[in-house]
Amino acid sequence: MNWLAAAFFLAKTYAVEGLVVAVRPAEQTIVVSHKEIPGVMPAMAMPVRVRDAREMRGLQPGDSVQFQLVVEEGRGSARRLRVRKPENQIEQDRRVVPLETPKEQVAVGAAFPDFALTAHDGEPWRLSDARGSLVAVQFLYTRCPMPEVCPRLAATFSRVQKRFPQAALQLVSITLDPQHDTPAVLARYATYWRAQSGWSFLTGSVEEIRRVAARFGIVYWPEEGVITHTSTLGFIDKQGRLAARVEGLNFTAQQVGDLVGKLLEEPK
Repeated sequence: MNWLAAAFFLAKTYAVEGLVVAVRPAEQTIVVSHKEIPGVMPAMAMPVRVRDAREMRGLQPGDSVQFQLVVEEGRGSARRLRVRKPENQIEQDRRVVPLETPKEQVAVGAAFPDFALTAHDGEPWRLSDARGSLVAVQFLYTRCPMPEVCPRLAATFSRVQKRFPQAALQLVSITLDPQHDTPAVLARYATYWRAQSGWSFLTGSVEEIRRVAARFGIVYWPEEGVITHTSTLGFIDKQGRLAARVEGLNFTAQQVGDLVGKLLEEPK
């Protein structure tokens, strides 16, 4: 981290928020795509050594983290690292009720079961046919009224596709409203977002959608004319394993792109 040497001579501490894009236990290091540190450095992906190796236990790519970046003698290290988990809960009868994780949720590192749905061009789309590519999956629906949720998810994939136009990458947006979101409806939605080849919008039966959503850990239900749902981005590697999971909406498109870039790298 020599680029820090000219700027810092005395130990300074900065609060950092970021998305973990790689974990390197042997080096006691993580690669984190962090948000801007005002007046210090722009948003970027960088490796940082974690002072206490115990804080890395259970850490996985896709985790949202907070830590203190301590810079002294031109070197930076992380301390007080903690994972930020989304608050998957609802308020019911003035009580906070936690949402249970679906028992079908696939663990990071495990093989992801095959599934087949219908793409916005009317053709079948099967996960096993994407073997050899990185597959990024999100869940949304076209009638979503909240711009900070489904449209933001689609906009994130739009930026990722522009960043990696020639990569071995497939983007998949699965509707949570299959009774309305037919292939024709999804085709119009795909056109709106200027989706290119390699970005598929999928639909299927209610049962099929619910089965696939549960494997990614998605919880959703209809409520007063809208669909309330949790948010998870899933990344399935070239060998068909779930390589990373990003939960919640505390991410930027740049951070998701940095994670995609790291997952696309060939294993060393």
